[in-house]
Amino acid sequence: QDYISTHHSKIYNYLTKFSGIVEGDLNPEKSLHHVTTLKSVYLKLRYLVDVGVRFVGHGLKSDFQIINILVPEEQILDTVELFHLPRQRKISLRYLAAHLLQLDIQKDTHDSIEDAKAALRLYKKYLELKKADRFDQVLDDIYTVGRSKGWKLDGEKSPNEIPGPRLEGKGLEERSRDDKDSVSVVTVVQKESWVINLS
Repeated sequence: QDYISTHHSKIYNYLTKFSGIVEGDLNPEKSLHHVTTLKSVYLKLRYLVDVGVRFVGHGLKSDFQIINILVPEEQILDTVELFHLPRQRKISLRYLAAHLLQLDIQKDTHDSIEDAKAALRLYKKYLELKKADRFDQVLDDIYTVGRSKGWKLDGEKSPNEIPGPRLEGKGLEERSRDDKDSVSVVTVVQKESWVINLS
């Protein structure tokens, strides 16, 4: 897991709920994590793309756009696209993990390793459902249940019921995407699974 050093920049808000990063994580002198430069992480990713590694994750298109790296379509296995019906909403990783894998992720804060593992498990579930010729029915069921519950998990509050600062006109899901400066995790699949944290 790599963290990108920002010790030369002033950080006003780590947005820990969305990034999973706390004070000290990005300082090479204080961090308990491997801290490296943005250039080093970019070169690692560039190498993986160039050797043809296939990337598994959730929402990878926007992640790769944020870091300004072009990855050929055939190397991207994006669970947000795999579990999506045309002209319908895109389903969150948290919702898919709960519905298909019985996993409760992203409870209190963002954990990119947890997200990467969940995305990899979802991809394996996708392959299993395709092989059993059950994928289309399961996806229809996910949308039916999701719509009937307002896309909330059992016991989950809507964004308007959650205390804390509000951004005008934005719900929790939009706020988490728009306001974090980190890049989500990418799980890399080749002969083995690797997890790279670009946060």
